[in-house]
Amino acid sequence: MARRGNIVLSLLLMMLLAASGLALLAHSGLHFKIVAARRERRLEGAALEQSLVLCLHRFRERLASADMNAFPAPERDFFNNDTFPDSAQGADAICQRFSCYTLRSNGGFRVVRILDLVRAMRSGGRRAYVGRAGVDLYAGDIPAGELGLLVRQKSEESAEAFLAGRGVEYPASQLPQVGDFAARSDGERLLCAALGLQVPDWRRIRERFGLEPSDAPIPSGIYLACGEGEVAAVFVQGDLQKLEFGAGDGWQSIAFTQDGRRCELRYRPGLPSLAWSGSGGPAVAGFTFGEKIIVHGSVWGIEQAGAAAFLHAARIELLANGRLVVRSGLLGENLELGKEKLPCLLLMTSDRDLFSGDTVNADVVFEGAGAKTIQAQVIAAGTLVNGDGRTEITGSLFAGGIENSGRLQVDAAAGEFAFDDYVRLSDFKFLKNFRVHFIQEDGDGE
Repeated sequence: MARRGNIVLSLLLMMLLAASGLALLAHSGLHFKIVAARRERRLEGAALEQSLVLCLHRFRERLASADMNAFPAPERDFFNNDTFPDSAQGADAICQRFSCYTLRSNGGFRVVRILDLVRAMRSGGRRAYVGRAGVDLYAGDIPAGELGLLVRQKSEESAEAFLAGRGVEYPASQLPQVGDFAARSDGERLLCAALGLQVPDWRRIRERFGLEPSDAPIPSGIYLACGEGEVAAVFVQGDLQKLEFGAGDGWQSIAFTQDGRRCELRYRPGLPSLAWSGSGGPAVAGFTFGEKIIVHGSVWGIEQAGAAAFLHAARIELLANGRLVVRSGLLGENLELGKEKLPCLLLMTSDRDLFSGDTVNADVVFEGAGAKTIQAQVIAAGTLVNGDGRTEITGSLFAGGIENSGRLQVDAAAGEFAFDDYVRLSDFKFLKNFRVHFIQEDGDGE
């Protein structure tokens, strides 16, 4: 009896093992099918994504070569399905759908944002990859500071070829512009705004600084334009041999050297903290500083003093009615922390004398060997000249031309300055940038 029971148990165990084996085989087959399907899904997804990336790349190339000024309303006349019809990329169907809205509109200056929704879909399937590209179209009276890189130099080359031929690197997303563009600058209005004048002439300048009435130019020197508890600007009559920027322990310093005499201004940005070492003039201790410097002449040596040139909060605006020569790197105190390298200084030149209207040399020159970073936005009425070294500009560049013996990189970070509003391009339309907002898988059909 016991033997019969053992036989039954053995048979049951064999049946259980057989059923388990069949179940395992069935599960393995299903598993292999799932693995194969997932592999096919990944390969199909990779192909769709590649089709999408290729379409976006071609879209950007088309934008870079297009002249927006050839269209009365490019947001409608260029960005449409007549210009960018539905197409096929191998086994994938590509379609682009456009929409736009006004981002900003003020005083003849308008920013329109165009969104391009791009979908790559496998023919006969439901799976698709979707990308969205954003383009900002700047139109009308465009301030110079809104443009990433613009060179007002006649050229038959494309902007990319022009820059590459001059050793200029431009990693920013904003599309560079090179051409015989007409710019309008208003240095007299800028001078009046900075010094609080109605009309810019020497008699009013003398009155502003408490000097004897006359129509003659004021003596060479450094003058503080004071208001109620504020030094709005520093006005320099004549050339500066050196202008040094330094920062540390929460203090921003600016040192002026003219005719062998050195004076220094120290302050905390936005706070009533001013200290001034110059002789004569009004008492300004404890005033705030408007961070504007106007030089009626050239500055022959702009340098960094110490470990940093600028506090992170500084926004110093320098206008020279002549040349600006930068002889060292100009770094903000926060660069070693890996923070965004926003420009803390505006370097700007005017090629017309603010009083006589005579033409003057208005180049911005970077001198010195080795690598250096210039944490500044540059608006040069003349030519931007880079020497033998490698120079990185962390702000935008607007120049009448480029001469580069070394290597020059323009990062086109945006700054917040008032002076750059006084140089504008009129009645032009420019593509500011090209941004892919996202790439994602959509509708996998499972």
